[in-house]
Amino acid sequence: MNQVVQKVTAFIVRERCGVRELLVFKHPTAGTQIPAGTVEEDEDIETAVKREAYEETGLQFVEIENYLGCIENELENDQRIIAEATQVYIEPNLSAIPYEEKLPKGLTVDYHSTGEDFTHISYIEYDKHPNPTCIRYNITGWVPNEHLSAQKKRHFFHLTTQEETADTWELKSDRGHIFMPYWTSLSPKPNIIPPQNKWLDFVYEKIL
Repeated sequence: MNQVVQKVTAFIVRERCGVRELLVFKHPTAGTQIPAGTVEEDEDIETAVKREAYEETGLQFVEIENYLGCIENELENDQRIIAEATQVYIEPNLSAIPYEEKLPKGLTVDYHSTGEDFTHISYIEYDKHPNPTCIRYNITGWVPNEHLSAQKKRHFFHLTTQEETADTWELKSDRGHIFMPYWTSLSPKPNIIPPQNKWLDFVYEKIL
Protein backbone atom coordinates (compact mmCIF):
# COMPACT_ATOMS: atom_id res chain seq x y z
CA MET A 1 0.00 0.00 0.00
CA ASN A 2 2.97 2.34 -0.50
CA GLN A 3 2.16 3.41 -4.06
CA VAL A 4 1.44 7.13 -4.37
CA VAL A 5 -1.69 7.85 -6.43
CA GLN A 6 -1.14 11.05 -8.40
CA LYS A 7 -3.95 13.55 -8.98
CA VAL A 8 -4.08 16.72 -11.12
CA THR A 9 -6.21 19.86 -11.09
CA ALA A 10 -6.58 22.37 -13.96
CA PHE A 11 -7.08 26.05 -13.16
CA ILE A 12 -7.96 27.39 -16.62
CA VAL A 13 -7.91 31.19 -16.55
CA ARG A 14 -8.72 33.89 -19.11
CA GLU A 15 -9.04 37.67 -19.04
CA ARG A 16 -12.03 39.43 -20.59
CA CYS A 17 -12.56 43.22 -20.45
CA GLY A 18 -10.04 43.48 -17.62
CA VAL A 19 -11.70 40.74 -15.56
CA ARG A 20 -9.87 37.50 -14.79
CA GLU A 21 -12.15 34.49 -15.06
CA LEU A 22 -11.86 30.83 -14.05
CA LEU A 23 -13.35 27.94 -16.01
CA VAL A 24 -15.42 25.66 -13.80
CA PHE A 25 -18.21 23.22 -14.56
CA LYS A 26 -21.51 22.34 -12.95
CA HIS A 27 -21.94 18.62 -12.35
CA PRO A 28 -25.64 17.62 -12.41
CA THR A 29 -25.43 15.93 -8.99
CA ALA A 30 -22.13 17.01 -7.43
CA GLY A 31 -22.18 20.80 -7.68
CA THR A 32 -19.71 23.31 -9.13
CA GLN A 33 -16.24 21.86 -9.66
CA ILE A 34 -12.78 22.50 -11.08
CA PRO A 35 -11.50 20.10 -13.80
CA ALA A 36 -9.48 17.41 -12.02
CA GLY A 37 -8.74 13.69 -12.03
CA THR A 38 -6.35 10.78 -11.65
CA VAL A 39 -3.07 10.32 -13.51
CA GLU A 40 -3.25 7.11 -15.53
CA GLU A 41 -0.58 4.42 -15.66
CA ASP A 42 2.48 5.49 -17.72
CA GLU A 43 1.05 9.03 -18.05
CA ASP A 44 2.97 12.14 -16.94
CA ILE A 45 1.20 14.81 -14.92
CA GLU A 46 1.34 17.42 -17.71
CA THR A 47 -0.41 15.09 -20.16
CA ALA A 48 -2.92 14.11 -17.47
CA VAL A 49 -3.97 17.67 -16.64
CA LYS A 50 -4.56 18.49 -20.33
CA ARG A 51 -6.57 15.28 -20.75
CA GLU A 52 -8.73 16.05 -17.71
CA ALA A 53 -9.29 19.59 -18.98
CA TYR A 54 -10.53 18.18 -22.28
CA GLU A 55 -12.70 15.47 -20.72
CA GLU A 56 -14.47 17.85 -18.33
CA THR A 57 -14.68 21.03 -20.42
CA GLY A 58 -14.31 19.93 -24.06
CA LEU A 59 -11.36 22.28 -24.67
CA GLN A 60 -8.98 20.65 -27.16
CA PHE A 61 -6.25 23.29 -27.03
CA VAL A 62 -4.94 24.31 -23.61
CA GLU A 63 -1.45 25.41 -22.64
CA ILE A 64 0.25 25.00 -19.30
CA GLU A 65 1.39 28.37 -18.02
CA ASN A 66 2.68 27.42 -14.58
CA TYR A 67 2.97 24.57 -12.13
CA LEU A 68 1.32 25.90 -8.97
CA GLY A 69 2.56 23.33 -6.47
CA CYS A 70 1.07 20.27 -4.80
CA ILE A 71 -0.49 18.86 -1.68
CA GLU A 72 1.73 15.95 -0.65
CA ASN A 73 -1.09 13.86 0.83
CA GLU A 74 -4.78 14.74 0.84
CA LEU A 75 -5.85 11.66 2.79
CA GLU A 76 -6.95 11.68 6.42
CA ASN A 77 -5.93 8.88 8.78
CA ASP A 78 -9.30 7.19 8.27
CA GLN A 79 -9.11 7.30 4.46
CA ARG A 80 -7.45 5.30 1.70
CA ILE A 81 -7.41 5.64 -2.09
CA ILE A 82 -7.97 2.93 -4.69
CA ALA A 83 -4.61 2.46 -6.44
CA GLU A 84 -5.90 -0.11 -8.96
CA ALA A 85 -9.48 -0.84 -10.03
CA THR A 86 -10.65 -3.58 -7.71
CA GLN A 87 -13.42 -5.86 -6.60
CA VAL A 88 -14.74 -5.50 -3.07
CA TYR A 89 -15.39 -8.79 -1.28
CA ILE A 90 -17.92 -9.52 1.45
CA GLU A 91 -15.20 -11.42 3.36
CA PRO A 92 -11.38 -11.11 3.34
CA ASN A 93 -10.62 -13.79 0.74
CA LEU A 94 -10.74 -14.01 -3.05
CA SER A 95 -13.28 -16.84 -3.03
CA ALA A 96 -15.85 -14.71 -1.17
CA ILE A 97 -18.76 -13.11 -2.99
CA PRO A 98 -17.74 -9.78 -4.59
CA TYR A 99 -19.88 -6.73 -5.15
CA GLU A 100 -21.04 -6.47 -8.75
CA GLU A 101 -19.21 -3.23 -9.57
CA LYS A 102 -15.50 -2.61 -9.20
CA LEU A 103 -14.23 0.49 -7.46
CA PRO A 104 -12.20 2.61 -9.92
CA LYS A 105 -8.65 3.84 -9.48
CA GLY A 106 -8.49 7.21 -7.76
CA LEU A 107 -11.59 6.80 -5.60
CA THR A 108 -11.19 7.81 -1.95
CA VAL A 109 -12.76 5.39 0.53
CA ASP A 110 -13.21 5.16 4.29
CA TYR A 111 -10.64 2.96 6.05
CA HIS A 112 -11.53 0.64 8.94
CA SER A 113 -8.79 -1.95 9.49
CA THR A 114 -6.01 -3.91 7.78
CA GLY A 115 -5.38 -7.65 7.90
CA GLU A 116 -2.58 -9.75 6.48
CA ASP A 117 -3.85 -9.62 2.88
CA PHE A 118 -7.02 -7.50 2.91
CA THR A 119 -8.21 -4.10 4.11
CA HIS A 120 -11.72 -3.39 5.39
CA ILE A 121 -13.18 -0.28 3.69
CA SER A 122 -16.49 1.41 2.95
CA TYR A 123 -17.78 3.86 0.37
CA ILE A 124 -21.00 5.88 0.27
CA GLU A 125 -22.22 7.97 -2.67
CA TYR A 126 -25.22 10.30 -2.40
CA ASP A 127 -27.63 11.38 -5.12
CA LYS A 128 -26.53 15.01 -5.12
CA HIS A 129 -24.38 17.61 -3.41
CA PRO A 130 -25.13 19.59 -1.39
CA ASN A 131 -28.29 18.57 0.47
CA PRO A 132 -28.62 14.91 -0.59
CA THR A 133 -32.02 13.25 -0.53
CA CYS A 134 -30.96 9.60 -0.77
CA ILE A 135 -28.00 7.20 -0.90
CA ARG A 136 -27.19 5.91 -4.39
CA TYR A 137 -24.32 3.60 -3.55
CA ASN A 138 -23.21 1.97 -0.28
CA ILE A 139 -20.41 -0.61 -0.11
CA THR A 140 -18.69 -2.11 2.92
CA GLY A 141 -16.24 -4.95 2.39
CA TRP A 142 -12.70 -6.14 1.88
CA VAL A 143 -10.14 -5.11 -0.75
CA PRO A 144 -6.74 -6.73 -1.45
CA ASN A 145 -4.05 -4.66 0.26
CA GLU A 146 -2.07 -4.15 -2.95
CA HIS A 147 -5.03 -2.34 -4.55
CA LEU A 148 -5.05 0.45 -1.95
CA SER A 149 -2.76 3.33 -1.06
CA ALA A 150 -2.42 5.65 1.90
CA GLN A 151 -0.81 8.37 -0.27
CA LYS A 152 -2.73 10.75 -2.57
CA LYS A 153 -0.63 13.55 -4.05
CA ARG A 154 -2.41 16.39 -5.89
CA HIS A 155 -0.69 18.65 -8.45
CA PHE A 156 -2.05 22.06 -9.43
CA PHE A 157 -1.58 23.73 -12.83
CA HIS A 158 -2.43 27.14 -14.29
CA LEU A 159 -3.64 26.71 -17.89
CA THR A 160 -4.83 29.06 -20.62
CA THR A 161 -6.59 28.50 -23.94
CA GLN A 162 -6.81 30.35 -27.26
CA GLU A 163 -10.08 28.63 -28.12
CA GLU A 164 -13.06 30.91 -28.44
CA THR A 165 -15.95 29.65 -26.30
CA ALA A 166 -19.34 30.77 -25.17
CA ASP A 167 -19.65 31.93 -21.58
CA THR A 168 -21.55 28.69 -20.83
CA TRP A 169 -21.96 25.44 -22.78
CA GLU A 170 -22.91 21.78 -22.30
CA LEU A 171 -20.78 18.64 -22.51
CA LYS A 172 -21.74 14.97 -22.24
CA SER A 173 -19.39 13.08 -19.91
CA ASP A 174 -18.20 9.50 -20.34
CA ARG A 175 -20.67 8.36 -17.62
CA GLY A 176 -23.64 9.94 -19.38
CA HIS A 177 -23.86 13.04 -17.20
CA ILE A 178 -24.32 16.43 -18.80
CA PHE A 179 -21.66 18.85 -17.56
CA MET A 180 -22.11 22.61 -17.88
CA PRO A 181 -18.73 24.38 -18.15
CA TYR A 182 -18.82 28.14 -17.62
CA TRP A 183 -16.52 31.08 -16.98
CA THR A 184 -16.84 32.82 -13.61
CA SER A 185 -15.07 35.87 -12.23
CA LEU A 186 -12.18 35.19 -9.88
CA SER A 187 -13.14 38.20 -7.79
CA PRO A 188 -14.98 37.63 -5.55
CA LYS A 189 -13.70 34.09 -5.04
CA PRO A 190 -16.08 31.57 -6.67
CA ASN A 191 -18.05 29.10 -4.56
CA ILE A 192 -16.69 25.59 -5.23
CA ILE A 193 -17.75 22.34 -3.56
CA PRO A 194 -15.66 21.01 -0.63
CA PRO A 195 -12.90 19.92 -0.60
CA GLN A 196 -12.20 21.65 -3.92
CA ASN A 197 -12.70 25.05 -2.29
CA LYS A 198 -9.46 24.34 -0.40
CA TRP A 199 -7.68 23.76 -3.73
CA LEU A 200 -8.77 27.20 -4.86
CA ASP A 201 -7.59 28.71 -1.58
CA PHE A 202 -4.20 27.01 -2.13
CA VAL A 203 -3.57 28.67 -5.51
CA TYR A 204 -5.82 31.74 -5.37
CA GLU A 205 -3.17 34.45 -5.02
CA LYS A 206 -1.13 32.88 -7.85
CA ILE A 207 -3.96 32.98 -10.41
CA LEU A 208 -5.80 36.12 -9.34
